Amino acid sequence: MDRLYPQTVIFILGALLCAGAALLGLRRRDKPGGWPFIGLMLACAVWTGGAAVESAVMGESLKVFWSQMEYCGLVFVGIFLLFFALAYTRQTQLLGRDMRLLLWLIPLGSLALVWTNPWQHAMWTRFSPGSEAANVLVYHRGPFFWFIPGYTYAFIALGFGVFANACRSCGVAIRRQYLVFMLSGLFPLGTGCVYLFGQNWVKGMDVAPMGFSVAGLMIAWNFFRLQLLDLVPIGREMLVEKIPDGMIVFDGKGRLVDINPTARRLLGAVKDPEDSRILREQYPALEDLFVANEEKQCELTFSDGTVDVSITMVPLYRKGGQLQGRLLILHDITEQKAVAREREKNIAELSQAIAQIKTLENLLPICCSCKKIRDDNGYWQQLEAYILEHAGVTFSHGLCPECARKLYKESGDSVICDLSS
Repeated sequence: MDRLYPQTVIFILGALLCAGAALLGLRRRDKPGGWPFIGLMLACAVWTGGAAVESAVMGESLKVFWSQMEYCGLVFVGIFLLFFALAYTRQTQLLGRDMRLLLWLIPLGSLALVWTNPWQHAMWTRFSPGSEAANVLVYHRGPFFWFIPGYTYAFIALGFGVFANACRSCGVAIRRQYLVFMLSGLFPLGTGCVYLFGQNWVKGMDVAPMGFSVAGLMIAWNFFRLQLLDLVPIGREMLVEKIPDGMIVFDGKGRLVDINPTARRLLGAVKDPEDSRILREQYPALEDLFVANEEKQCELTFSDGTVDVSITMVPLYRKGGQLQGRLLILHDITEQKAVAREREKNIAELSQAIAQIKTLENLLPICCSCKKIRDDNGYWQQLEAYILEHAGVTFSHGLCPECARKLYKESGDSVICDLSS
């Protein structure tokens, strides 16, 4: 290597950024998708690092050797990205174990063909010198060459599809992570397409790994700004579509991580609350829940006063005791509240009736002649009317035997009514 070429500098930068991302992932290897992410970043680092050495060394044999070293990472990029997408979005059920093992045979078989190319020439048929100023060796492609970028791009497309599907049901903060990660992958895809279909434009230079320089910067930004692999979909396995209780997850900074459909229905909100501050401003009673360090509960009324909800806040801690986030569990108690209000109404009416009956137990001023009762306002009422008003009792009139004998005197077969009594 006589001098440092511009493309070599770009490749080295990309390799260092990918290796740095792998180290960041290593610290979070216990997170969902941690190990596939490490594998993806190491594969990218090997691919880009091999390209850096290949672009700098002289001689056909050395260049071919380091190109083969590039493929030690390149063939695994697509499959690692797919597995990372499935693990990080918690959709691993989409691929069974047998299918996963079968997919691994594709890159392993491809790598074997790359290293046996001198005998079967399936990858490259021959090599010719390119631009001497750029130290380029032109690789003439064999029939198998197109298979590797074909399945790699197919796996990447599937991984992006998994992320896109997860975006429909995740929180705002997680959605940003997905979108930034997919956007970072577009740069290597773009430079790869230039290398595959723009050979005349780049004069045989392999520019495919150059996109990792930009991708590595975006992934680093995703780590430090959006907390990739830290701000994960907490409790996503529980937030299924048909769970009867609402669940909302906020991270340690109060940003929305996840929300299930039941919570959206109970809140009656058209738009998801992007952070806890929005909920606290709308419902001040929630303030105590977001400052508590242990489980706490309160009751609120949502959806314009039509839905009563019991809210339980469960703090989520890491193993070291650091607060990771808060889980809100929303339980619909509208029916129970309605029953309780009806019960309270019935108790109030019964208490009022008892109070009225007790009024009758007190000493009542009653006329000794006509039996009318004097009320609190000094008015005289018939006994029946007074009791009806105060106790709600309706009278049915009849005659006792003694009064019947007094009013009706029997004489033979006829009855004589004595109205003088």
